[in-house]
Amino acid sequence: MDPTEPDFSSDAAASESPAPVGTPSRYRDLGAIASGGMGDVRRVHDHELDRVLAMKVLRWDRKDDDDLRRRFAEEARRTAGLQHPGIVAIHDWGELPDGRLWFTMPEVRGRTFSQALEEFHATGDGADAPGFRRLVEALVQACRAVAHAHRRGVLHRDIKPDNLMLGEHGEALLMDFGIARPATTEEDGEREVTGPGRPLGTPAYMAPEQARGDRERTGPATDVHGLGTVLFELLAGRPPHEGSGHDILRRIVAGERAQLPVAGVPDELRRACERAMATEPEHRHADADALADEVLGWLDGSRRREEARRLLAEARALEPERAALRDRVRSLRRDADALLSAVEPHDPVEAKLPGWALEDEATELVDEMALLEGRWLETVHGALNVLPDFAEAHEALADFYRERVEEAEARRDPAGALRAETMLRGFDRGRHAAFLSGHARLSLVTDPPDAEVLLARYETRERRLQLGPVRSLGRAPLREVKLERGSYLLTLRAEGRVDTSYPIVLERGGCWDGVPPGAEECAPVRLPRSGELSTDEVHVPAGWCVIGGDEEAPDSLERRWAWVDDFVIGRAPVTNAQYIEFLDDLVEQGRDDEALEWAPTLRGGAGSAGGQEVPAFTRTAAGGFELPGTPDATGQVWQPAWPVVLITWEAARAYCAWRAKRDDLPWRLPHELEREKAARGVDGRLHPWGDFSDPTWARVLGCAPGPPGLAAVGEQPVDCSPHGLLDGAGNVRDWCLEAWTREGPELVDGRLLVGPVDGEEDVAYRVVRGGSWSAVPRLGRCAARLAARPAQRLGTLGFRMARSLPRAN
Repeated sequence: MDPTEPDFSSDAAASESPAPVGTPSRYRDLGAIASGGMGDVRRVHDHELDRVLAMKVLRWDRKDDDDLRRRFAEEARRTAGLQHPGIVAIHDWGELPDGRLWFTMPEVRGRTFSQALEEFHATGDGADAPGFRRLVEALVQACRAVAHAHRRGVLHRDIKPDNLMLGEHGEALLMDFGIARPATTEEDGEREVTGPGRPLGTPAYMAPEQARGDRERTGPATDVHGLGTVLFELLAGRPPHEGSGHDILRRIVAGERAQLPVAGVPDELRRACERAMATEPEHRHADADALADEVLGWLDGSRRREEARRLLAEARALEPERAALRDRVRSLRRDADALLSAVEPHDPVEAKLPGWALEDEATELVDEMALLEGRWLETVHGALNVLPDFAEAHEALADFYRERVEEAEARRDPAGALRAETMLRGFDRGRHAAFLSGHARLSLVTDPPDAEVLLARYETRERRLQLGPVRSLGRAPLREVKLERGSYLLTLRAEGRVDTSYPIVLERGGCWDGVPPGAEECAPVRLPRSGELSTDEVHVPAGWCVIGGDEEAPDSLERRWAWVDDFVIGRAPVTNAQYIEFLDDLVEQGRDDEALEWAPTLRGGAGSAGGQEVPAFTRTAAGGFELPGTPDATGQVWQPAWPVVLITWEAARAYCAWRAKRDDLPWRLPHELEREKAARGVDGRLHPWGDFSDPTWARVLGCAPGPPGLAAVGEQPVDCSPHGLLDGAGNVRDWCLEAWTREGPELVDGRLLVGPVDGEEDVAYRVVRGGSWSAVPRLGRCAARLAARPAQRLGTLGFRMARSLPRAN
């Protein structure tokens, strides 16, 4: 060989030499295993110890090459001095009669690292696969073997996937010390063995100093580079350099660096590989142990990730059961409501038992859900105990606590919401940033299109929601205006139109845009024309609102969003003076019998005779009606501004029909969700003024000293809703249009459909909404639902009118 040419003998192809002649009697030749550039490997049987070994024999065609003989002998001596589980031990050595040197070692059954890499990358698996971790574990073992060799003063100089074996028992072995040399250049004979300036090894895996033949800089860092190239091939699926040997050497000497793929490579292993393959030896790991430790750090993390993923998978396996339990609870409660709604309050207990049984079963399942949720939390937290930075577990817990925040805010539980938000902030990694920021967006279109928009935010002061400073948002339309989350009241103004109160609620990360069910664009908020409304009327613009969801309110509906179209409702209940006007008109028309039928009447109470009906109003000499001038049973004298009471549901409807004809407007009784929205606004508040209740804020029990009793409409100014509805929580309750059902009105795609109720004369109960002067405040909460027989006449029950407006196009 020309001494000026690089020696690539360690990976040169060679034909098999003839079978050894004169094999020592201790061994019986069993045939060839492999052939390499320096020698052949044969399988032999050791008679003395009855075992099969591998015998490496110097190549026949180079048995007289003194340099090769020295190198072969050096390989045997140096390998024999390396006692390590990751290095094949040398058992015996000698010279055959034909002059060929040999040594024996255990036969390694398994496959090369190259073969293992090829098989792994053929699967398409990534760094999360168990097969990848097994290969990394093998590389760590190889690093430890190299570190041992260095401590024993030996450099390998030809580390590559072909020279690493994976044994059948999972062991990783460093093979082929054929071009190994002392770790220092002080040992005699080194220059003779390798020769100056001649790069030995495999070009694709060479370190720059090795490619340049710079023996003075070749040292342990060179083998660290070789280990880095094995890691490179594991990560990239290809050698660091490809092409012909001479071309590769030129590129390495010119400073070309191998580049790992961008995707699919763990950051820790990328850094370890890049450091191990640094151009300058001093920039690499201090030794092979240091590289092993860095790679092992990733491997330990990978094992923890695997265990964390297992725990998270275990938690996620519980989620279908959690969902099924939630659905089952809802179903049981619906079925229970259906059964109980068909039972009269006075029916015997036996008739109610089936419904109660379903309610009890639902309660038991709620407890089971709580236990299952506890298991879920414990398992996910267990994943984080194993791997504190496990992003998927953080994400799962962040999602969980976001749901808890939303649930707590929906039930008006600020303390619970704060606790859940604190947990959410601890686990979120940015996905819920918009939600946590508290920002929301507002889009608004009006009719007319250029209405001025004034905004004031509701703030809690003195335990009530009160409006803060007013500021202008400019003129409509508004698109994606960024605002802090919370409840607001918009005042919409335009020339020739009535100022319109338009409450909105901006939820975390949400957008209030007024898009109706089934639509894609904002519906214009209608501003009534001047003169279209009287001062006694309240316009409630079309839009979404929260209904139900109040656990403290009797028979509250489930919390949901409902779209309620435009309607107008009486600012206050119909008064005695207004109702007398109706009765007197009937008398003037000669319909005296109807007037008597619809007139307020006492039944079986104070002032009645033998339980007979007694008119609550007195008659004038002309046959009309007037208020009695004497105190009633409560000691009060009835006043014209009091709301009318002691009338039936049909009487209230009769009044609405009379007003509809007189005013040429479609007056009727309000639907119960219209009544709830008018009293509550849109944000789900518990009372017209907010979430806290004080008896002095509404006409209810305890609002004033002395006996309870009726008051003039609007006498309690705090009992006023965002829409301007008065007496929504006290004084008298209001008859509503619908029949009472436990499940409430049906919504079609979230929309309340307002329709006629003719033909329902046989309905047992009608819905009653609102509080009263003789009731505790809890019964007047906005979501509270009560029922009364249509023919009942109660001193706590009156009514107010409502009418629909044409739906906006």
